[in-house]
Amino acid sequence: MTIQPTYLTFRSKRKMHLWIITGTFAFLCTNMVLDFWVTVFQKSSFFISESLLFSTYWLLFLPMMALFIKAMTLTRKNTQKFFLGCAASVIQLFSYGAWIWLVSKTFYVHTFDYWQTFHFGLSAYFIKTIIIYSFLALGLSFYYKRHQTPSSRNKAEENLENKHLIRSILVADRHHRKVLLQTTDIFYCAANSPYIEIYHSSKKYLHTDTLKSLETKLDQQQFVRIHKSHIVNMAKISSMQSRQNGDYDISLSDGTLLRLSRHYAKNFRVLFERHTQHTTL
Repeated sequence: MTIQPTYLTFRSKRKMHLWIITGTFAFLCTNMVLDFWVTVFQKSSFFISESLLFSTYWLLFLPMMALFIKAMTLTRKNTQKFFLGCAASVIQLFSYGAWIWLVSKTFYVHTFDYWQTFHFGLSAYFIKTIIIYSFLALGLSFYYKRHQTPSSRNKAEENLENKHLIRSILVADRHHRKVLLQTTDIFYCAANSPYIEIYHSSKKYLHTDTLKSLETKLDQQQFVRIHKSHIVNMAKISSMQSRQNGDYDISLSDGTLLRLSRHYAKNFRVLFERHTQHTTL
């Protein structure tokens, strides 16, 4: 990541945190105003200290959201995000009762009962909390998707693909001795049922697998299917020439001549152009 995208991401995160803090205090003040008007309509007494204490439920969002955002960065599946939001809501409700009990016991004349406060929070804030964490999860998903740079996305996809790729392959020579070949040294593979013939320099080896199965295990940015019975290593290609009928002749660096079928020609040209651009950078 370059300096400019890093700076923009940092600035976006600061802006997001500022919005969360501002919104939290706005909810707290709004809650106290609503408490005041409820007492006006009910013609009851309004105690600003108690209203402030019970409105601090919204302040609990600050540490909880910090933990929630951190957990969201480690979560990929939507089901995990859903359970994460539910868990954050439940933890906050249980913490609310403990917080009110602790503060009232320390600073107030009257200590508010834990379970009484918990049931109050459950009836007054539970649905609101679920909605807030749900929208926060959606917003964070959109934010991370939008601010993830193309290079980091490509790198993550490449790392995921590379986990399943083979870098070496166990084959047998003509004397049935087992030999471990590096895939980068392979020139091409040819189907010859019930085996696969793997060509390495001037030698030929046998491998007990299908060409289709082997193709999924090889790096598809380097190995490409050119025929129903051939896979070629693009790093070993020296030239290609059209047959004027949609097919091509491909020459390898060891002098081998292979046919590129018109059925695979379009995909081959795309991958081969990408490969040559990558190797010349």
